[in-house]
This record gives sequence, structure tokens and C-alpha cells, in this order.
Amino acid sequence: MVGEGNRFKNYNFPVLSKGSTIPSGGFGFRVGPSLFKEDIKNGLFRDLMYMYRTLRKVKPNIVISIGDPFNLIFTYLGVRRRVFFVSTDQGHSAWVNGFSNLELNIIKRFTSWIFTRDKKTEEFLRSKGLNNVSYLGNPLMDCVDEPRFLLEEGITLLPGTRRDCGDNLLFLLEMIEKIDRPFRYYVPINANSERFILESLREKGYKLLLWDYGYKIEEPFNVYLGRGIFSEMVSSSILVIGLSGSGNEQSAGLGKPVISFFIEGIQFNRKFIMEQKRLLGDALILLDRDFTSESINSLLSNPSELQRRGEVGRFRMGERGAIPKIAQFIKDYSG
Repeated sequence: MVGEGNRFKNYNFPVLSKGSTIPSGGFGFRVGPSLFKEDIKNGLFRDLMYMYRTLRKVKPNIVISIGDPFNLIFTYLGVRRRVFFVSTDQGHSAWVNGFSNLELNIIKRFTSWIFTRDKKTEEFLRSKGLNNVSYLGNPLMDCVDEPRFLLEEGITLLPGTRRDCGDNLLFLLEMIEKIDRPFRYYVPINANSERFILESLREKGYKLLLWDYGYKIEEPFNVYLGRGIFSEMVSSSILVIGLSGSGNEQSAGLGKPVISFFIEGIQFNRKFIMEQKRLLGDALILLDRDFTSESINSLLSNPSELQRRGEVGRFRMGERGAIPKIAQFIKDYSG
């Protein structure tokens, strides 16, 4: 519900309404009042009102809401008909917080069917008396393509995609100085993050060279920044060091242990990190930023522990294949 809709440009469907790029990236409530005020100044309420008016004008046969209960109720109030709700928010997984009584009432009242992101959440909702719920796989994992090729074995760094991702990457580059063994380091970039990351690296004095898939840095260590090869980079890595939301989760789902740190970023702050830890369990290792080298080096020298934590990540994140199954379910649904 925030952003300019750039991710939908190459799909063959119309985008009826799009928002603005706002400072919090949609996390103003989570971060605090000062950033939320900046969101308002940058048009958050204006955009929401325009989206609401757009919803009031359309007469859809099928309505699907993807995200959290706020998205669900906003959609329902706009179209005034029951909604197929694809619940993807990490905080509403039963591994984390589940749903409050108010949210359960909203879901009961406004949904035709609910699709959960994991089996535990399906079981939780059924225990609360909801029968119109299914777990058909994790849609988030469908957003990661099978790798087309593998790179030389390395470690992936995930600085996130919000506007603080450049600063996050500089922090991660400081962290890898403490790793004993030499590795290649991979940094996936996309249309949202590339500008911020390149600006931060250039300001810090890193020399950026062209690479087949983006850019590379050769000093003081080998760092490769690649567009459109997230799956290839993560699949080629022993582990992931990340300050990302979906990126950390998808990496765990690909069977890679994730190391992360307590920081205070836009999206990736202490509350979010603790939720992600509950979601991913032993697949996510949280470290204080001042005490990292011993833990990282110990993990890198323990293949069985890497494998165990990777298996936990696959289990917690669940299976691929949710999107076609959900689409078929909705197509066949008779109400």
C-alpha cells in the first residue's frame, strides 16, 4: 500500500492506484511517531484516501488481500464484499504473535477464505473456531526462483531494501573484516536498493568495477553486487549475514543459516528482529554488534551445525507452490 508500484511494471495487468515513496517504507507505526509524521508529510493519508476512492469505484468479482489485517479491512471497506485473505505478515504467524481477538473478529467477519503462511498458523486459527482456513505453502518462497546457476562458494550479505540499506551494508562490511577465512561476498540489489547502496559505497571510498550482473569491489575483499540473482547468490553461500525482512526469511527457507544483529533501522529494529527470531527459531542467530567474530568463525567451522540450522529454516518457512494452489482454490471456490 506504499511505494510507487515499480515491481508491477512488467506484469500484464493494470495498476489502478499507487502510492508514494515514504520515509518509513510503510513501517511508520512500528518505528515511532517522528517517522510517521514524515510519512504524513510525504502524502501517506492522501495516497490512502485515493486508494480507498479507487476501491469504491471498482466492481470486482473476486477480491484478494495480501498482507496483514489492516490491508484486509481496508480492502473490505473499499469494495464492500468478502475477501480472500493471504496472510503473509511475519508478526501474524503463530510462531510469533498470532492474531489478537479483535483481529480474529475482523477475519471472521470479512473473509471468504484465509490462506496462512505456515501450518502452525492454520492450526492456531482452526483452534479459534475458524474453518475457512488453509495452509497451501508459503507464498513468500514462491517469490524466489530456482537458481539458474551457481557461483563460487561464498557468503551473502543482505542490507535490506529500505533507504537505510546503504548504511546497513557499510555496517556489514565492517563485520566481515572479523571473519578469519577469505570468502567471496554477495550482495543482491534491486531497483529499490541500488541507488542507496551505490551512493554509500562511493561516499565511503570503495572503488566499484563493472561485473556481469552488476558491480564488484576487489579491495579490501571481494564483494559482488548483483541484480536479479538473489536465488543464485544465496544458494551459492554457506550462510547469510542479513539485516533484511523478507530476504532473511527467504534465505532461511532456502536452507541457509542467517546471522543478524541488533540495530535500530527503519524496518529492521529490535522489535522486528525479535519477531523474526521467533519466526525462524534456530535458523536465525542474533548477535550483539560488538561481539561477533568468535560466533561467526565458530559457526563457519562447524558444517553439521550449519546443516542443522539450515534444516530448521526450511521447516519454519515451509514449501513452495502456494501461489498456483491458492489461485486454483480461488478459481474453484463456490462459497
